[in-house]
Amino acid sequence: MPRQDASSRGGGGVSRYNIRAVERAMGVLNLFSRQDHKLSLDEITRRSGLSKPTVFRILSTLECHDYVVLDPTDGRYRLGTIFLTLGGAVLASLSLRGIASQHLTRLREELQVTVVLGALIDDALVYLDKKEASGPVRIASDIGWRRDPPHFGMLGMAQLAFKDEEEVRHDLEQVPLIAHTKHSLTDPEAFLQRLRKIREDGYVVELNEAIEGVWGVAAPIWDAREEVVAAVGVGQSMTAHTQKREGETIARVRLCARAISAELGYRPAGAALT
Repeated sequence: MPRQDASSRGGGGVSRYNIRAVERAMGVLNLFSRQDHKLSLDEITRRSGLSKPTVFRILSTLECHDYVVLDPTDGRYRLGTIFLTLGGAVLASLSLRGIASQHLTRLREELQVTVVLGALIDDALVYLDKKEASGPVRIASDIGWRRDPPHFGMLGMAQLAFKDEEEVRHDLEQVPLIAHTKHSLTDPEAFLQRLRKIREDGYVVELNEAIEGVWGVAAPIWDAREEVVAAVGVGQSMTAHTQKREGETIARVRLCARAISAELGYRPAGAALT
């Protein structure tokens, strides 16, 4: 087999921002296939064109992060189970909109309000679907390409509440809170306290915080890995806000999120979805 530098494999293209060490690691991973699901250190060295010490360091690093596993019975490497998780994430992102669509439509018909579906992708809030209702509230969520800060509005908060708090702190340093209305939280500690309350409740009620004159309710959507992968929310005019209406909206939104989560394979251990 001809020698080939590991960094030349794949179709990612060349950029002056590429990191050589990462390219080499990706090249090593690309050597594995359905036919070559297990490879020895010598085989990887020969096929990659890299030196054996370099390949060994790459494999050791990948092994530490569960990307490869060394089989002690034959001294050969195989891909780690983390790829099952990553593959599940890809499948979930591809199927989420299709699975959610009928549930979003049902929620719109039940409440006669605009319903939106959003996910945190690449450190931004991306809108995946929207079911518009007749009425005064129009949510300008351009599906598929508009990106808001991860902490924006009810959809962002409904997902950030279930992330590691230190990770959220870091995110807020990178993308600081800003005031969208006079009711928006801009203090990081107050915002984190808000997220703790959302995590405890399992939903978020937003009043005039993202858009003046609009209130909304959102709830997280979980997948089979018991991770939050998106959020569903509804927006309504403040003129229609009452405690009774708020309670009804919370119940309906949570039921919708529960139904989507169930179709994604979410089964909470020892408890029913609420």
